[in-house]
Amino acid sequence: MRDLAERISTELLPRVQQPAQYVGREINARNADIRAADVSVVMAFPDAYTIGISHLGSQILYQMLNDIPSVACDRAYCPLHDAEAVMRRFDLPLFGWESRAAVADCDIVGFSLGYELCLTNVLTMLDLAGIPIHAADRTDEHPLIVAGDALADTPQAMAEFIDLFLVGDGEQPLTELVELVRKAKADGAGREEILLAAAKTIRGAYAPRFYREVFDPASETGLAFVEPIRPDVPAVIEHTRLARLADSPALRAPLVPLVEGVHDRVVIEVMRGCPNGCRFCQAGCLRLPVRYRTVDEILAAARAAIDATGYREISLLSLSTSDYPHLEELLGRLTEEFTPRNVSISLPSLRVDSQLQHLPNLTSEVRKSGLTIAAEGGSERIRTAINKGITEADMVSGVSAPFAAGFKSEKVYFMAGFPGETDADIEDIFGLCRRLSDTRREVDGNRGAISASVSWLVPKPHTPMQWCAMGRSERFFEIRNILRGMTRKTCVSFRFHRIERSILETVIVRGDSRVGKVIEQAWRNGARLDAWNEHWDWDKWQAAFEATGVSCEDYAHNPLPLDARLPWSHIAGPKSQAYLRQQYERMMTVLEESNATEQ
Repeated sequence: MRDLAERISTELLPRVQQPAQYVGREINARNADIRAADVSVVMAFPDAYTIGISHLGSQILYQMLNDIPSVACDRAYCPLHDAEAVMRRFDLPLFGWESRAAVADCDIVGFSLGYELCLTNVLTMLDLAGIPIHAADRTDEHPLIVAGDALADTPQAMAEFIDLFLVGDGEQPLTELVELVRKAKADGAGREEILLAAAKTIRGAYAPRFYREVFDPASETGLAFVEPIRPDVPAVIEHTRLARLADSPALRAPLVPLVEGVHDRVVIEVMRGCPNGCRFCQAGCLRLPVRYRTVDEILAAARAAIDATGYREISLLSLSTSDYPHLEELLGRLTEEFTPRNVSISLPSLRVDSQLQHLPNLTSEVRKSGLTIAAEGGSERIRTAINKGITEADMVSGVSAPFAAGFKSEKVYFMAGFPGETDADIEDIFGLCRRLSDTRREVDGNRGAISASVSWLVPKPHTPMQWCAMGRSERFFEIRNILRGMTRKTCVSFRFHRIERSILETVIVRGDSRVGKVIEQAWRNGARLDAWNEHWDWDKWQAAFEATGVSCEDYAHNPLPLDARLPWSHIAGPKSQAYLRQQYERMMTVLEESNATEQ
């Protein structure tokens, strides 16, 4: 029988529309041979190559694992529809992009679960690999299926499919797991022993097989909570947190894709965590404490990465880059070094405050295109309630300097669907956009083009808004009509997140194992690549809800009691439930008082 590498070249690549996605061997690839290593890992990104190749976290872990002696880390991505069909037709298993080895032959398959709409892709990849999709059906012959990233904080919807979740910062627990597997293989231990050892000894490790869901018929929520079935595993899984960001290796030689990725640039994580405490933001509540790299570390990483890739843009990544404490010095030194090399600097996440006065320094003469800011709420009372902490005056003042420096447009991000929100709050979204547009005219006589994106509030676990009900679709369409009706003959345009997706995101992130059955049924119905507009099919999901008897109402549109045990209560973030409840009550007090004042 021909080897797998030859079959991929002759049976798969000639039959797909964009074969370069499946070739591997990119610039800076490590070309790890997972067949020869003591411990073999495949970092499996559950979305298409063009998305996954740009994912910073996966690249960091890929680099880190390949730096460990006798460990080999390869990569795999979710094949697009045409490739999946070819692989099923010719019985080609999912493979490592570099080694051309079958993914099922490695020791660990690690999924990065960064967003809710990637989960059917996990099942596609497991099934293509020939690995049973249910953890209970796997034997010692199968790799350990491990998952991390954002959805590990709310794992129950995927608990039947994943052997081990690593909660929090992944660098340390993944390193510990690799060493545990190395020792277990030498000792002849099986998967049950490995998983139990991981659950007992690795901080942040949650192995669902040692826990059970409890459905309390007297509960007001109807949702499950989780408890251990063994006395020697922790009842509460503690977040893993790196003490210093320097303990996470900066990406000095990023992979350069063979086709255009969603981010063709050098990306450097300058800060992990956010100091602002917005009450809707799960990442801001969980990725604490705030840790940051020094300016010298960032410069060294940028220098090495530009030399290793030939990219002409450096993106400074964090939840709120303008809160980086040495931003002025950093921008000055980056501009001084990289402007002569025709390399531009971008900041993808900005808080509109006094730090924005430094933005003109980063553009130099290289690129002055658009500015992206996150306003979140249109009215000051909503921003106060969600603890956004910025005023309209802050934003107007903040964008003046960039407009004066040559910026011509802005992207502004908003959310709608907050509790207590009124039509006046929605109208203030347009009013703020119009005011920001007028700010440029006050600078150079021309209106600034404002592209506003409005998403629907998903009340995320581990935040003060976790107990809130999600707004209904009827209200979403009312808000969309209000804003669209106000934009005629203006320089303001609006884009809206699909409400059906927001509902599904809420159900998944707040879900228990019954939602896992919905995910499986939707996958069996043909749901694939749900984050892609061209592949999104809400009908398949609605059929899955109907077939499993699960209601969106139960998970999305009902408020949750403040004292209830919930499907994520066994995962402990840095903020206690008492603190989150206190913040929730403060938010509701602000809304109630402001409503009373307006009336």
